Amino acid sequence: MSRATVRPLRLVRPAPADSGDRLEQVRALLRPDFVAEVWDADGQVFAPPRTHSLLGLRKCAVVDCEAGVRTPNVDLCAWCIPRFQASGLTVEQFAGIPANKLSRGEQFCRVPGCPRPSNMRIRFCFVHYTQWRKTGLAPEEFAASAAAVPLPSFGECSVVSCSRAACGRGGLCHRHRDRWQGLLKREPAADLRRWLGIAEPINVDHLVIFKGLAEQVQLELLLGLQLRTDAGVRTLVTALRPVVAVLRRTEAASLADLDDSRIKQTRHDASVLGRHLVLAVQRATTTPDEERRKDVWDLAVLGLSRRLDFTPISQAWLRETAKRWAEEELPQRRGRQAAKTSRDTVSVVGQLSACLREIRSDHGQDPAAVSRRDIIAFTNRLAHHERTGKISVKMRVQACRDARRFLADIRAMGLTRPGGIAAGLSDDFIMGRQDIPSEPDPDEQRRDLPAWLMRILDANLHVLEERSGTDMRRMNELMMDTGRRPDEICQLRLDCLTRDAHGKPVLIYTDSKNHRPNRRLPIAEATARIITSQQADVRARFPLTAVQDLPLFPRDRTNPDGTATYSEPAFTNTHRQWVNSIAHLLVTTVTGADGKPHEQVFDRLAVIPYAYRHSYAQRHADQGVPPDVLRDLLGHDKIGTTLGYYRVSEKRVRAAVDRVTAHQFDNQGHRVLHDIRGLLADEHARMRVGQVAVPFGICTEPSNVKAGGQACPYKFTCLGCGHFRSDPSYLPELKSYLQQLLADRERVQAATDLQDWAKAQLTPREEEITQLRDLIRRIEADLDDLTEHDQALIHDAVTVIRKTRQLVNLGMPGVRPAASTG
Repeated sequence: MSRATVRPLRLVRPAPADSGDRLEQVRALLRPDFVAEVWDADGQVFAPPRTHSLLGLRKCAVVDCEAGVRTPNVDLCAWCIPRFQASGLTVEQFAGIPANKLSRGEQFCRVPGCPRPSNMRIRFCFVHYTQWRKTGLAPEEFAASAAAVPLPSFGECSVVSCSRAACGRGGLCHRHRDRWQGLLKREPAADLRRWLGIAEPINVDHLVIFKGLAEQVQLELLLGLQLRTDAGVRTLVTALRPVVAVLRRTEAASLADLDDSRIKQTRHDASVLGRHLVLAVQRATTTPDEERRKDVWDLAVLGLSRRLDFTPISQAWLRETAKRWAEEELPQRRGRQAAKTSRDTVSVVGQLSACLREIRSDHGQDPAAVSRRDIIAFTNRLAHHERTGKISVKMRVQACRDARRFLADIRAMGLTRPGGIAAGLSDDFIMGRQDIPSEPDPDEQRRDLPAWLMRILDANLHVLEERSGTDMRRMNELMMDTGRRPDEICQLRLDCLTRDAHGKPVLIYTDSKNHRPNRRLPIAEATARIITSQQADVRARFPLTAVQDLPLFPRDRTNPDGTATYSEPAFTNTHRQWVNSIAHLLVTTVTGADGKPHEQVFDRLAVIPYAYRHSYAQRHADQGVPPDVLRDLLGHDKIGTTLGYYRVSEKRVRAAVDRVTAHQFDNQGHRVLHDIRGLLADEHARMRVGQVAVPFGICTEPSNVKAGGQACPYKFTCLGCGHFRSDPSYLPELKSYLQQLLADRERVQAATDLQDWAKAQLTPREEEITQLRDLIRRIEADLDDLTEHDQALIHDAVTVIRKTRQLVNLGMPGVRPAASTG
């Protein structure tokens, strides 16, 4: 079909004020410039230019081939590709040779003035073909002769969606006549009248015929395509055609009536496109007020993501109460997960609704009839779900808290007062503190990634680059180096790098969770070089786009001007695929309970982008960064949140103690305990309770332990006491004490105002110095005998133990070691 002159859609005009007519609303949203570019009003055809970057279907490079090219980076259609491969010619040579294939477009009789169609290569209608066969003339001669008289037209094809000329008295064009005859063979009782209304048109490759669709459907399809194009999303006409076919076959009155199940039977990309078009039009033609009146809220209309479903709440008063509560709750949240609290709470209210529906004779429809007994039934229901494994302990606690807050909030909002939605709701229909079960023990699993794992990930960043490109590698490197949240890295602007007064690099980012723009984070020069390289690449890719409009990491697809950013879900998905591909490398060697090396495999599912933030925080905490400084680095509002990164779980402490205790020595430098890995938890705890910290190790003398280290019967002569123990974690204190003894000896010996007996009393004993030196050498020699890997493990364990030693009062004497414990 040749394209008619494109003109503005006649239906496009401004919608009247306060008009509730959806058709008028859609008309008002359609832009005349878009419609003029893609719409053939005469034929009711969606006909974007073949050169359109987001809607067009490129023409095959062969001179006379009108077929479309669907494959990227290829200039030939699917029919011409095998011919080209067999030709042995270059693309340019092959494209210049006519294909001479029969056109699928409509063609008419070659007799001048004859309006009848032809489906023959010789281009005669059937009557003129019969006449020509009897003459013996060449086709051109017969067509020009006086015997070739133009014949009257049979009119247009009777199929509603078809604009072709009929080929006979049956009123159908050639193609639809063949289709109808084929249908009759399969279904002899087929209804011709219905078939004429829903039959598919004869589409040209790069066009989509809307004729036969309801007017509202046509307008909504155009609006959906306009919205996708404005968003920079490519739409293939080959995917649009099945969507239009289903709308026509089901005689849909609106795009919202699209039957997605029928599209899935054709092709996946058409099904995806259909859902996107319906969603885009729904969002464009509704308002927040209209959305709040629905039972399922599309939160995108409210500037959020996902949906909020109130349909599980069967009681009208409870459902409307939940809507009013959510209406006030949603604006109070920010960030990507702003709607999570509302979704979780509405889900819990749905469970409360189900409980009322099952246990009450009135199914909970009367708010004045519910009572404390219904709350008890609800809490018992949650307890049962926990015991049967349907929910976890944490989920039960959170559900109780959400229900308690909801029931308290709706009273504070006045919804239970006379005339309110929940008027008459009993005062005892509320969750008390006693209804919330005890908080479970904190999860002991560490959320940061160990140093050895970070080294493996860093060494395999080239795999990420090979799989997903340089941008993705640099995003991952920045996340590792800066500890920012994944969405904060995705949203970085191109000009995010600056320098402070001392010339040091500073990262400018937006704290998305707390809605604080222009945050400043000091970074290393190596990190700054990554940003500089990325800036240069982005400028080279999008030289015509203003710097202030460019992100640091523009997405690859549907982003012609480079202004769209990577999304966090896209990055997270790519990161997961990378980690899965190197999961077999996430292995280290540890010494087992039998003293032999064993492989330890790290759980790949624990390696998530957000874990880099915890690793960044833990790395700084382990290096002694003060909590207030780390709070600023992480962008926390409360110091309590930051202190969470300073806590070391019991599981982690025990692992560290187990490792270091195997290298514990007494005051004579003899190893005292080779392994405690086999001890039960209570035995392990008892062993730790039966000792107390002293300046250079631990003391096991019972009376001193009982007094918290304040009742040493031997006046803290640790090095001469058989109850004294030390290990590699105390090396800094031991060395500091040795330096102190040597310095005291030199100072006392150099004193000129002391008598000999006073010098002898004040001078540290040589035996103590010698024994201390031997203990230090013994501990160091024991570590030197280990492999480099085991030495690294001991170093990490010592870091954990010394960190807890700084934060937990272990009953140490008042004398603190002078050496740093960082």
